[in-house]
Amino acid sequence: MDAKTLVKQFNSDPGLAFIEIIRTASSSVRATDIKREIIDAGGKRADVDRLWKRLQPVLKLHPHIHMGNNRYSWSEDQRPPSGSLEVLAGNLLARLPTWLAQALVQNVRHGLDDTGMKGGDWADREFEKARLVADLAVAVDVLRARDATMDEVTELLAEEAQRKRLWPIGRPGEIVPFDPASHETVSGEPQAGTSVEVVRAGYVWRGGSEPVVAAKAVVTV
Repeated sequence: MDAKTLVKQFNSDPGLAFIEIIRTASSSVRATDIKREIIDAGGKRADVDRLWKRLQPVLKLHPHIHMGNNRYSWSEDQRPPSGSLEVLAGNLLARLPTWLAQALVQNVRHGLDDTGMKGGDWADREFEKARLVADLAVAVDVLRARDATMDEVTELLAEEAQRKRLWPIGRPGEIVPFDPASHETVSGEPQAGTSVEVVRAGYVWRGGSEPVVAAKAVVTV
């Protein structure tokens, strides 16, 4: 892109101008190199510095842009789609009701799964699951360091479950009619409707258009 076209692009959409410099660079470039190219082409330094400061946090979220050691590079290999989905989800959550944003995001997730995502995508989904567990483990460790009571830890986990749109299936000690769709037994196979005792609560996810059992409750006859 020649200098005149670059400045015109910068004045029209500075983000695209920054991206074009990164995309066409022969190797990774520093922020100062990116800004310098636009300034040398005729862009105003104050405008370039101001707009770079505003756009830099979102530029590094671009699926083709990789950042390391304060340098930016372009890769034709995109990052996993779930990462982009999380970025979109974060922006949706800031603008839409949580219940609507999460339902939309989950719908997209299901669509991606239905297309047969495999290999690295499977590993990425497994990482997301592990990250959720890690977040909980960190929170519990913090509470333990503060000598929190078991009731406080339980309350934290219950609040986190609700934030994830998870609702309990039964309570330990509760007597309920057996439902094979939401219960699993310690032993035996009771008939549907048989009275059973809940040993461990399960969870149903209510973030989508229909409830989905995320974990069956464990029951005993």
